[in-house]
Amino acid sequence: MEERKKYTKFLLVSLIICAISILGAYFIRTNGKSIDVKDFSIIDGNGHKIAATMYKPKTATKDSPAPTVATLHGSFNARESESFMCLELAKRGFVAVTVDCDGHGDSDNYKENPMDAFFLVTAEPGEKFEDITTAPTSGMAPVIDYLYNLDFVRKDQIGVTGHSLGGKTANSVYAYYKIQEFMGNPQKISAVFLVGNQQLNIDGKWQENLLYYSSVNKEPIKIPYNVHYGVSAGQYDENNYTTEAGGPWNFYKSDNARTFINELDEYNLSNEQNVEIGKFYKGHVNGSQEEFLRVIYQPKEIHMLNPYSLSSNRNVVDFFQTAFDAPNFIPAQSQTILYEQIFNAVGIVGFFLAIYAFCRILLTSKYFNVLSVQSISEVYRPTKPNRTSGKIYYWSFMVIGSVIPILWMIPLAMWIGSHAGEGFETRSLFGTIIWPQGNQLEQSFWVATAGIWTFLLFALRFNLSIKQQGVKFSDYKQNIGIKKLGKTLLLAILSVGFGYFIVFLGSFFFKGYFGLLNWVIRFPNKNTLLVAIRYIPIFIFFYIANAFTQNIGRMYKERAEWKNMLLMCFINILGLLLLWIYQYFTFSIRGKVPLNSARVMQTWSFFIVQSICTIFARKLYLKTGKIYLGSFINAIVFTMISCCHTMTLNVNTWWF
Repeated sequence: MEERKKYTKFLLVSLIICAISILGAYFIRTNGKSIDVKDFSIIDGNGHKIAATMYKPKTATKDSPAPTVATLHGSFNARESESFMCLELAKRGFVAVTVDCDGHGDSDNYKENPMDAFFLVTAEPGEKFEDITTAPTSGMAPVIDYLYNLDFVRKDQIGVTGHSLGGKTANSVYAYYKIQEFMGNPQKISAVFLVGNQQLNIDGKWQENLLYYSSVNKEPIKIPYNVHYGVSAGQYDENNYTTEAGGPWNFYKSDNARTFINELDEYNLSNEQNVEIGKFYKGHVNGSQEEFLRVIYQPKEIHMLNPYSLSSNRNVVDFFQTAFDAPNFIPAQSQTILYEQIFNAVGIVGFFLAIYAFCRILLTSKYFNVLSVQSISEVYRPTKPNRTSGKIYYWSFMVIGSVIPILWMIPLAMWIGSHAGEGFETRSLFGTIIWPQGNQLEQSFWVATAGIWTFLLFALRFNLSIKQQGVKFSDYKQNIGIKKLGKTLLLAILSVGFGYFIVFLGSFFFKGYFGLLNWVIRFPNKNTLLVAIRYIPIFIFFYIANAFTQNIGRMYKERAEWKNMLLMCFINILGLLLLWIYQYFTFSIRGKVPLNSARVMQTWSFFIVQSICTIFARKLYLKTGKIYLGSFINAIVFTMISCCHTMTLNVNTWWF
């Protein structure tokens, strides 16, 4: 009874934290309710759903239409990634819309390659761009058409932007509408801003115009970039902007940067001249009557941070407030998105505390109490080795177990990716009917092999050292009957389900979510839930291996518990930490990364995951004497988080 009271209070605190997160973020997100935040979806010309969220200031009306900006997130993310930029624009009177790329978030996954814009868009668009149903705009062009017909949107001031893949898609949307203009249709885009991606190019060289190859005339038709254009090129962007001038920090000295400015009739920068960072170059394009803008920003940040940093969001706001008529001008550096990010991050803490507290409350019930031990003496905890050889085995096997699996992480991912065809090994684009998310497939197979490695190492250490101390395998007491195993799984599902019920309430009533950068806890739709269920068994294997090795072999009972968990958290991330040090230290010297940048960036959330999973596994191991409950909860919740905020492929292959 005392334990139930304790964890009921614990749960109440966690709910208060979640409420503070949801309500605080909602107040910031709506700018004190002066902005209407609304989820909506459209059906494109092919009959597929494109999901989006609109940030509409109350000042945008039929009588006072507002300039509008549509944006798209980067690869493997979803529309939440661009929500901060939308908030800052909406505060200034812009209508801002963030879109789920097809195959991401809540948009339909009808393509084998939802990132077709990334591979198909160059400065030489062809006949695919003549029709909205074939143009590789990832659902953005249909959204622009939808916005163009809204009475509170200024038709002459619609801009597109995006990060990484979204920047590439913004280029694609612009190319599509330029070709539509050539064909006699409205040109609906007035400004383009790229974040973490490059202008339309041919073989990496930026062009001063489009070279359009039509279905009628196969000769190239020059189409000028008569539009306001801006680029935010991170100084430490490991994905882009390394040129003949050196690393991305030298991009402003490059031929591409000069070409970008030289699109204006008034400029002809020579090789000795550098582009001035943050300067708005103004001029005409191909003898146009209207004056256009060009600007290059170089914030001090890596690629992944672009959508979340104050610097990049300041650049977006600065560009569009200069290019368009800002209804409510606010200096670009005046931002509130950091507060929303803090509230969202606080929600992560409340979310996991709620899962744990709810689990502990259920463990006091008559049905689940059978899973608990009555005394800590029933729980196996290893003793500190008393021989020098045992200590050497302990520390060396622990470090080897953490570091070695990292060596095959990227090669394994590249091998899986290569099944999508030549050149595709650099992207997580291979999937199967069972596992249709490429990056999840790569990560799940890696953790499965890491789990095998973990068990093999423990078995070797057991025979070389642990057994010599008189320990028998039966001492670990990890046998569990089918009935108890079923109850354990049910308890894990109920506990995680309770956490997601909180997420549902926040999403349904306040359009909120919990998250840190692009690690987002969002409520799943039916498709992503079904996908996650298929990956969970693979991750269960890894978390069982990890929990077994740590609790049975590494956490000494003579060591204080906080020291046990701190050490295991560090060991769990040690290999990953070394990987990141190698990647970015080499990058800082050469200007190029030694390993695939997209895949390394996608692992950053493991620093959080591997720490939280250690704490969950340990706490519930000490309560139940078994490793399974913590492992099940970890596998379910972290698989759900990953699968609900990434890219899903439409594939028809069953195996590799």
